[in-house]
Amino acid sequence: MTNKKTTEIVAEIVELLTPIESPERLRVIQASLTLLGEAFPPGSFKVVEDRAVLTDTEEAHSTLPARAQAWMKQNSVSLDELQQVFHFENGTADVIAGDVPGKSKKEKTYNAYVLAGLASLLSIGNPNFDDKSGRALCERLGCYDAPNHSTHMKEKGNEFTGSKDKGWGLTAPGLKRAAALVKEMTKS
Repeated sequence: MTNKKTTEIVAEIVELLTPIESPERLRVIQASLTLLGEAFPPGSFKVVEDRAVLTDTEEAHSTLPARAQAWMKQNSVSLDELQQVFHFENGTADVIAGDVPGKSKKEKTYNAYVLAGLASLLSIGNPNFDDKSGRALCERLGCYDAPNHSTHMKEKGNEFTGSKDKGWGLTAPGLKRAAALVKEMTKS
């Protein structure tokens, strides 16, 4: 045993690992721990976008913003469920669902706007979005009702706030509705 301080040992290890790419670093660390008779539990590490990430669970330490992770945990929404409604790439979440729940175009419009806010939360950690994004999602999901859209948005309730000009933002009830929508949309 040497009398080196822990910080000195860490510095030496970092120096040795610096020239190695991240996924290979993970393998070196895991192999070293195995040789020492220790190991992280299976699933403790995952490779995300060519980066090794230490995780306790897949959901808790994904590459999503912290506020989105907290929302997932608070509402018991899994990454698997989200991936059935959204496509994640390059730090953005895009709605990939072919339809949105609702009995009328008005209800579907609200739900589309809630999904637009959720997409923003999952992308940047903030549930605010511009009207253009909401309308585009409505058009893509087939619930945009041009003659009545403005009227629908005036009667939006308490799930999101804002305006066409200033943009929209999901409220706490809107974030709850977003979780319920994801759950509804992913029922088998």
